[in-house]
Amino acid sequence: MTHAGRSRQDIVKWLRETVAAELRLDPATLSAERPLSFYGLDSLTAASVAGDLSDWLGQPLPDDVLSARVTIDELAARLAAARAAEPHRRAIVRNRVSDAIDYTAIDYGRTPRLERMFKAGLRGLVALTSDVHLEGVEHLPAEGPALMASNHLHILDAVWMLAVFPRRTILLVAEEYEHRWFVGWLLNLGRVIYISRGSADRTALGQATSVLRHGGALAVAPEGKLSRTGGLIRAHNGIAFLATQSGVPVTPSVMWGQEKAWASWKRLRRVRLDVRFGAPVRVPPGPAGHRELKRDTDLIMRALARLLPPEYQGVYAEPLVPSEPTSR
Repeated sequence: MTHAGRSRQDIVKWLRETVAAELRLDPATLSAERPLSFYGLDSLTAASVAGDLSDWLGQPLPDDVLSARVTIDELAARLAAARAAEPHRRAIVRNRVSDAIDYTAIDYGRTPRLERMFKAGLRGLVALTSDVHLEGVEHLPAEGPALMASNHLHILDAVWMLAVFPRRTILLVAEEYEHRWFVGWLLNLGRVIYISRGSADRTALGQATSVLRHGGALAVAPEGKLSRTGGLIRAHNGIAFLATQSGVPVTPSVMWGQEKAWASWKRLRRVRLDVRFGAPVRVPPGPAGHRELKRDTDLIMRALARLLPPEYQGVYAEPLVPSEPTSR
C-alpha cells in the first residue's frame, strides 16, 4: 500500500472513474493503457483532475504530473513507487516573475505611475513602427472584470496588446517568453501571468481567475501558440474554463497584418495593423465538463472568426454545430 493506504490498483480505479467523469465517458470504455490525449484530455481537464488527485492522495503533486501523453497505468505506477518523504517530489518551484505577484491585491481601477510611463513609451514605439487601425473599442468594458480572447500571429502580439488595449490589461502568456530578449523584459513590466504550456498549471489558472474576480481585465490567446498558417488554429479550452469559473463574458479581439511586420520593417515602413473588438460572448457559468468547455470554446472562436477577413479564419471558417450554448 502507498499514500495513506492507496494501492496501485486503487489509483488506477480512481483515475479511470475521475477522468471518465470529467470527459463524460463510460469508465468501462477507458483503457488504462492508452494515452489520455486519445480521449480528449487537455491541460484544463488535467488541472482539475490533478487537483482532485492531490487531495485524494493527501500529498502535493507537481503541476505536470498529469500530462496528456501519460497513460493511467504509467501514472499509477509512478505514484505508487514514489516516496512521499522526498522533498523534490512534493512540488515544482518555477521562480517565475508572475508567481511572486499577488493578483488579488492589485487595484485594477487605477494604473500606477510607473506602468503609465511604461505604457506611454510602448505606445510611442508602436506609433513609430505600426499603423494601427482600431475598431469596436466600445465593446470592451471600461471598468469591472473583462475577459478577452485574441488570435495569435506574431511573437510580438502581447507587446502590441499591451500598447493598444485602452485599459490596464493582464495578459496570460506562455512561460517560455519570460526570458526572451527584450520581449520578456517588456512583458515583465506589464505584470503578465506566465503559464506552463502542455501541463496542468493550476497556479497560473488560479491567478487568472483572481484577476477577473477582483475586477481586472485579462487577455488570453486560446490557440496557445503561434499560427503558422495565418489562420485560426484549433483552440484549447482555457478561455471557456475561465469564463465559466468567473461568469465573465468573453470579448473577442483580433489583430491581423502583424505577420507582415518584419517584411515592412526591412523596407523601413510601418506595418499596417488592424485591431478589432466584437460584442461579448456569454457562456453558461458554473461547473462544466470537457464536452461543454469544447462547445463553449468553439462558440468563442467562431466569434473571433467573424471579426477576421476570410483568409484569417482558418479552421473556424466553416459552421460548427451546435453554434449556441445550452443551459447547464
